[in-house]
Amino acid sequence: MNSSVAEKARWRARHIAAACAALLIPAALAIAPGVADASVARCDIWTGVPAPNPGAAANALGGVSSLSPCNVWAVGYYQDNLAGERLSLAEFWNGSSWTAQFPPSPDADTNVLQAVSASSLDRVWAVGNAGSALYILQWNGSAWTQVPSPAPGDSSNLAGVAAVSDTNAWAVGEFSIGSDTKALVLHGNGTTWTRHAAPAPGTFSILRGVSALSARNVWAVGGFSTAGGSRTLIEHWNGTKWAQVRSANPRNSTGDTVLNAVAGTSASNVWAVGSYASGKNKTLIEHWNGRSWKIVASPSPGSANFLNSVTATSAHNAWAVGLYNSNGKQKTLILHWNGRAWSRVASPSPDGGSELTGVAATGSSGVWAVGDSSVPGMTRVLVAHCC
Repeated sequence: MNSSVAEKARWRARHIAAACAALLIPAALAIAPGVADASVARCDIWTGVPAPNPGAAANALGGVSSLSPCNVWAVGYYQDNLAGERLSLAEFWNGSSWTAQFPPSPDADTNVLQAVSASSLDRVWAVGNAGSALYILQWNGSAWTQVPSPAPGDSSNLAGVAAVSDTNAWAVGEFSIGSDTKALVLHGNGTTWTRHAAPAPGTFSILRGVSALSARNVWAVGGFSTAGGSRTLIEHWNGTKWAQVRSANPRNSTGDTVLNAVAGTSASNVWAVGSYASGKNKTLIEHWNGRSWKIVASPSPGSANFLNSVTATSAHNAWAVGLYNSNGKQKTLILHWNGRAWSRVASPSPDGGSELTGVAATGSSGVWAVGDSSVPGMTRVLVAHCC
């Protein structure tokens, strides 16, 4: 690390510590994923931040959510050996370091958390799958507890969650009955989760991400398949019902097309990201301007490119993260929107194989991204920060 970069890294550490010492954001003013904050400016350099790896064989983070510069949650799983049980993992940033927590892991084989959303200091939701069942956890300010959830189909999974408030949250995923897989939407009122009617088009449909701008403005994204091929799926909640919204699809798509995440700042500024196949897998970014969804050009630097998560803080500032393959190696991918175009920025990418699966803005102290990186015999959590 050269002297200028090292000095910037030291400045960032001092800046975050000062922000946490001086600022405790009230719940009503918390920066949730997809909520605009005019104070957020583009960060300049992404750096890796040490985080716990409790598993001797595998550790991975799937999602991240922020309330303030000194209150950030990330969730995933860990394994003591590659043939052993996957156990749920939560990690917390207090402004100076990441610490690991170990929520209940009810299944004897697989307990994986894929997404997290915080509405206040004592109400955080995390979702995923425990074996073939839905898996929902709640943080009450002192402990993680598993909460009951519906059990549709033979198997089911939750991939995204978004909290509007302590008593209003949404989770999305899919469930299977025999050979059929259908999109799934759940609603939480603070104590109970129930299934909501939502479109499930095609012979196969999934929802991978959800973002709540308000109680009457919630977006969910994924994909569906028909005899005619694979297409993007976008659905909207208007406070009364879920409805499918016409979405864009690349004309040159020759295979899988899916949207993995969605985030916005207003009724006319919403982003959705994913990938599509056209000779190779390419990044896919779509924008909602209040009237329609349109594809926006985005870099695809590798032989295969995927976007897993997105966060937006204003009409001129958004981030998307994922991975790309280059010369047989898997590397992290971070793209930035400056109000005019998406461009690739340098990102931490340890040797062996790395990806980013979640991203969240942290108010005036920048952005966090999480994922994992592999080395011989072990997979480690990957945490990156930019401010």
